[in-house]
Amino acid sequence: MDKLLSCRSRSVVAAALAVAATAVYVVFLNLATMVVSEAKELRASVLIQPDVPIVFTSRTETASFEASAPEADGFHYPGTIPWAAHEGRLRLLTSGGRLYELTWDRRLPDGGTLIDVMSPTITTNGTHVLFSGRRAAPDPGRWRIYRIAISGHGLEQLTGGSDDPGCRFAPPMRYAADGSLMDEVDRKRVDYDDVDPSDDGAGGFFFASSRLPDLGRDHTRRATQIWYWPKNGAPNPLSANRNNDRWPFLAPDNVVLFSAWSRNREAVTSGEDDIRPVALGGSFATRPTDVWFGARVYPDGTQFGYAIKINEPVWRPRPLFNGRVAFMTAAAGGGLRLAQADWGYLRAAPSSLANGSEMPRQVGGTLVFGPESDDAGRPITSATPSPSPGGKVLFAAAPVGDSPASYGLYLADEKWENDTVAKCIFNDPNLVDAEPVAVYRRQASIRSILPPMADGKPDRLSLFPNRVYDGPAGQLDNYLINAEMPDPFPGQQIVSEPGAAIPYPTGVKSVAFYAAHRDRFDAPQAPRVRGEWEKLLVAPLDERGTLKAWVPANPLMPTVLAGLGSDGKVFKWSGGTGPNGRRATFYALAGDHYSGTRANGYHFCVGCHTGHTFIKADIAERVR
Repeated sequence: MDKLLSCRSRSVVAAALAVAATAVYVVFLNLATMVVSEAKELRASVLIQPDVPIVFTSRTETASFEASAPEADGFHYPGTIPWAAHEGRLRLLTSGGRLYELTWDRRLPDGGTLIDVMSPTITTNGTHVLFSGRRAAPDPGRWRIYRIAISGHGLEQLTGGSDDPGCRFAPPMRYAADGSLMDEVDRKRVDYDDVDPSDDGAGGFFFASSRLPDLGRDHTRRATQIWYWPKNGAPNPLSANRNNDRWPFLAPDNVVLFSAWSRNREAVTSGEDDIRPVALGGSFATRPTDVWFGARVYPDGTQFGYAIKINEPVWRPRPLFNGRVAFMTAAAGGGLRLAQADWGYLRAAPSSLANGSEMPRQVGGTLVFGPESDDAGRPITSATPSPSPGGKVLFAAAPVGDSPASYGLYLADEKWENDTVAKCIFNDPNLVDAEPVAVYRRQASIRSILPPMADGKPDRLSLFPNRVYDGPAGQLDNYLINAEMPDPFPGQQIVSEPGAAIPYPTGVKSVAFYAAHRDRFDAPQAPRVRGEWEKLLVAPLDERGTLKAWVPANPLMPTVLAGLGSDGKVFKWSGGTGPNGRRATFYALAGDHYSGTRANGYHFCVGCHTGHTFIKADIAERVR
């Protein structure tokens, strides 16, 4: 520990106190409680003794850095296994500089073993690791969630057991290894992946999963959504993506941070009177989206919205001790780099920005990119950041141009300046070391969740144009459609002009709901029935400008919303001046994400504003 502390020329008293707060637990962890042997052959790979223990993965490939699922139909057993490496190990590096293998060559209670691991996080009490694991043959090798004590005790499987309901509907895999048709019950039991777990502080966990089968529009990537499995409860989705949602993490203030792949393929038609998939042809007033943004949702599935929305991808967001959000993103010349941004940082509104328009010249908020070189002055490519006590950031990095095995564990101050130096802590020369997470007690836990329920559900809903729906439904409430956002957020200020960069609409008279039906895999002959696009209903605002509508709540029918003007067209308005000297034009289209509705649930959203729902939150990381 003294070796690292001597390098802290800019450490502040608050940071030192934060480290001291964990000292008792760190000492308790070291050596005495370990039930696995030290990997003494890797002592030379430990370059700096960290302040606190670190859990991380060492894998044969860089699959941990990949965000989207691979292109593949997955119709044959064992299905498509995304993000897989040939070999992966979960490891612990203690503050005394000793390394332990937590999963490699370890037996599960049923005798099985794990061949690959990914996405570790530490429980909020600092005692256990949640992670994704794949079993060795003869198991199909699909991802499931596991837990193990920091000491190596109690390796156990949390999902995929006999009590796990598995897929909600028939998944893509339909043919066994011998080519015969598989029973639907067996398909539901096998054909899904659970990854990226995060503790809820109360015995449950969040994770990303492909339990809602879908290959998305215009591609064959298995969709994943954010799920929550509370203690003594059942797993339920918190998001509704037809593409990929990844890396959920419970931040302070009851906020679940995650990455959402906004790849909606629908846009406003040139006549401005409809929303339609661009694959159907025609001309359009807006463009379909294709970017990853930082999203957030409450643990009860309400208040879905953005956390960071920029033109660059936001992958694996994590709260820092300074109150910002760290994430990995694409580097300009290829590879990966780190970034951090203020909560609510907004520089993009991809689905609602009109063709030919540019975003206004916004000011406000901070976006900072991470260290670009190591302590030897070599340019580095960096990934998978996470907070560490004392105002530090842990991450994976490698010298630019080196082999993937050059990826090691690095540490840097979270205050990124031009002279910030990244120091290598550990590097196994034969494996990709990544996804480091510091072991400490966190001040993050869910508050008591009593999901708001809605009363007065009608027996049947009247759908557009003359149809009837009698399935599950939920209620949507919005009284701020034509009103200013109640809270300011970074990006609403504009350069050299009065008013908001993206003002609120004033003329929305009704809201149209469209369904982007998921793919189906239950047809007798066709392996895949592609999801259709359907206009569901148009709900008028009342005389006070409030929307209160019952809408279908079928997980196979994620929705897209648009605000309509008095002429029945998608409402449009102008914002601040862009770099081209012209005022930006926006449409009231929430088309950069798919929405879900809980059956009999009450949902509140904020307006038809670009950037969509924003809430204040204090997500600064804290030691408990």
